[in-house]
Amino acid sequence: MTREIENIFLDFPDYGCFACDPRNHKGLRLKFFADDEKGEVFTTYNPEVHLEGFPGILHGGIQCALIDEVAFWTMFDKYKKIALTSKLDMEFLRPVNTPCELTIRGKVTQIDGRKVQVQVNLFNEKNKVCTRSAVDYTITTREVTYKLIGKERFTEEFQKYLED
Repeated sequence: MTREIENIFLDFPDYGCFACDPRNHKGLRLKFFADDEKGEVFTTYNPEVHLEGFPGILHGGIQCALIDEVAFWTMFDKYKKIALTSKLDMEFLRPVNTPCELTIRGKVTQIDGRKVQVQVNLFNEKNKVCTRSAVDYTITTREVTYKLIGKERFTEEFQKYLED
């Protein structure tokens, strides 16, 4: 069964995420879906030419943004907690040609206390893995989250996503 993951940040004060805010017209405007049978979260994306590095090849930094965002929503869908990227390892296996339809899939592979590791693969239109990564997230404490993002942004609705 596949279901769309609700973007809980749409009402977050000053939200404008480059990767997932649908109102950010300069951003990627990604939507995320959970494949509950496989235990994965995924998105699809058709990169535009202005996101290329070399002609015909998607910039590695955009690949990084796609992977990091899928990793976050993979972790969030499973644990419903705010967390921050603490480490991101990427292995570029083959060029990501543009234009094409990409699929980016993530799966939680490890949890150790507040540390969550997510494996993410970026697939091309031929279903070949182009980029493989491991992304570590740290579920931050309420105090640290307030310090980094600002306590005033966390309305009563968002308190449930913070770890004590």
